[in-house]
Amino acid sequence: MGRPRKSKIEKDDPLAAEPSPGPDLDPNWGSRVRERLVAWYEHAKRPLPWRTDQTPYRILVSEMMLVQTTVTAVVPYFERFLNQFPTIQALAVADEAEVLKAWEGLGYYRRARQLHAAARAVVTEHGGTFPTTPDTIRALPGVGRYIAGAILSFAFDQPAPIVEANTQRVLSRWLAWREDLKSSRSQARLWEAAERLVPSQGAGVFNQAFMELGALLCTPRSPSCLVCPVAAECGARILGIQDLVPTTTPKSPPLEVAEACGLVVRDGRVLIVQRGPGRLWEHFWEFPTIHLNGVDPAGRSFADPVDLAEGIRRFTGARVRVGPVVQTVRYSVTKHRVKLDAYAATGLSEELNPGPGLVRAVWEVPEKLAAYTFGAASRRLVSWMAKHEADFHDFQSDR
Repeated sequence: MGRPRKSKIEKDDPLAAEPSPGPDLDPNWGSRVRERLVAWYEHAKRPLPWRTDQTPYRILVSEMMLVQTTVTAVVPYFERFLNQFPTIQALAVADEAEVLKAWEGLGYYRRARQLHAAARAVVTEHGGTFPTTPDTIRALPGVGRYIAGAILSFAFDQPAPIVEANTQRVLSRWLAWREDLKSSRSQARLWEAAERLVPSQGAGVFNQAFMELGALLCTPRSPSCLVCPVAAECGARILGIQDLVPTTTPKSPPLEVAEACGLVVRDGRVLIVQRGPGRLWEHFWEFPTIHLNGVDPAGRSFADPVDLAEGIRRFTGARVRVGPVVQTVRYSVTKHRVKLDAYAATGLSEELNPGPGLVRAVWEVPEKLAAYTFGAASRRLVSWMAKHEADFHDFQSDR
């Protein structure tokens, strides 16, 4: 039997066409892509600090920082982090609190802990010398196939492929790949193409050029095809579907969460607490916070509903009088969108006894709060309190 005839809708829809075997199967196509891409990169590359001295340690730090973060945001953090921990040995012997404080503001703090653990593994398991094989590098905490490929190619010029946000978008357009990028079939196909493209020599330059093209020209929306050095080799451009691929499954809407915290002041000092291990915000400091409704990602719920004053007492042992809402902070964490109402509150008792989920509770003078590691929402509240100190004094005097 012959193949079924396509409907008019399928004929009119460019994404409904069956994908071709792929230009990466042609060695001549690959040679042209590499030559044009590297030539473009030589004059178009950005002067990023991790490109000036491509040691495996610096590459590891930069790639860990760049997860879900923009290059512009990472640059100042990278430079400060390397000033504080200039070698992998310096990072390995550092206290976790120091590492988290140096990372503060970048988010995805699990990456900071993984970076710290990877540094310790290099020192304890490899004598401080960075491993050079794919298996040993991928065995380091937090290092997956992409970061391993970046280290292998950038630092050691080994022909290791890379597929990340930028390069998978570029590859999907070059291949005119129409399937959902999140599918296992798509990922396998893109890694296969990346392996064919990476050269045996000059792999580091090629991979960086590959990523740079996605960052600067082959952008998620309105790609700059007219100035792209590889436009003539791009399957999506040839078919006129560069604005339609890649395709991805839309993200689910965030889960709404409501929380409340107390900005508790007593005799000029502020009550802060440190989260315990094993949950979100592990070992971070915050103002005593309770969960109100929605999914509870941080373990701040009690078996029975409580108001803020009772929640603070159970968490810290302190009796407090809660006043009005003085600030509302909205922030996103994992799959959640959180609305945090901050209440002015007065401490009525001095003694503290940390409750469930906490390891410490302290009264601290406001000028020393900057030395503690807070999450993004709490840092915003620290800044707000510094600007409204008089308001809290007035609330305190009304006890």
